[in-house]
Amino acid sequence: MRSRFQARVAVAALSLLAVTAPPPAAHAAADQNYTVELQNYSSQGFDEAVLAVTRFSNPVPEIMSRANVPPFTVVSFDLGPCADVHKYALSGIVGGERVFTTGDVDADHAGCNDVVTVGDAGAVRRAG
Repeated sequence: MRSRFQARVAVAALSLLAVTAPPPAAHAAADQNYTVELQNYSSQGFDEAVLAVTRFSNPVPEIMSRANVPPFTVVSFDLGPCADVHKYALSGIVGGERVFTTGDVDADHAGCNDVVTVGDAGAVRRAG
């Protein structure tokens, strides 16, 4: 009898936990940083890759950059806590001119990871 009672208590406790615990994706978003990966699969290198990010905690854009992004390379940007990232924009610069841009991208808090692939035809953003 005692083992049945313990089993019922354990099942009840698990049921209560399932009701009160946040979903795994929401918990993961709070614990991880948002990353944006630039995959330069074009035949052209960039003098600089520039990313501007705005946060819910600070709407003033923060600028990040990576110098000298050769063809067929990958660079990554760590934007900080996922839940705080509001929007970002990524551009490639050659000779002081912008050769591609993503425009404003709303943060995807479900995955906290975006991939921007650049080919000879331009930039394509895909969620990570």
